[in-house]
Amino acid sequence: MPAARVPGWFTRFGEGHGGALAAEAASDGRVLVRAPDGSRALVSAVGLDLTGGATPGEEVDLAEVVPRATSPRTAAVLLLRRGGAVLGVVRVDQSGARVLDSLVRTAYVQSRTAAGGWSQQRYARRRAGQSAGLVRDAAAAAGRVWGPHRAALTEPEALLCTAGDRGLLDQAVVELPAGVAAVGGLPRQVLELRGDPRRRVLEDLAPQVGALHVAVSDP
Repeated sequence: MPAARVPGWFTRFGEGHGGALAAEAASDGRVLVRAPDGSRALVSAVGLDLTGGATPGEEVDLAEVVPRATSPRTAAVLLLRRGGAVLGVVRVDQSGARVLDSLVRTAYVQSRTAAGGWSQQRYARRRAGQSAGLVRDAAAAAGRVWGPHRAALTEPEALLCTAGDRGLLDQAVVELPAGVAAVGGLPRQVLELRGDPRRRVLEDLAPQVGALHVAVSDP
């Protein structure tokens, strides 16, 4: 659930399940919201302690949970697969998501081949070399895009959002330039990437940055 929808969702959840809601702290910064009819919602967000430091089982004030869930956050975004990469910086708050900066890198990485013998090995080496070049290019581009936003990316609520080929993403994070290497250690939210990385895709994914996960169970 995007942060912008959080206040309205809690209101509708209460109205649809009997009235005033109660909440308690759960593990790992999650909050368990209880409705009068017995319905429950377990609410979490990557890199956020929604409980305000409360211990599991301790009652928490829902009026204080909402501001925590919708606190402004800046995210470094890396979309990467063999068709190219997109580096971005996204700012999210209660009003929505904005792409502050971005850079698109396109590349050609040869597809797999069914050929055997030496031909197959030659294709594999070429493909590995093309993939390595794409990873290096994406990591270098991260320095140019994320660097100007280093201050925001050191805030407590900052996070890293990635989508695409997990192997290539992990390699790119390892190869980040020194100036933005700390971004690789931020809480990491994994997004779903459909299609090759492009600016339009980044715009489409931006509302998911910092989104809350809500698991509802009915009695």
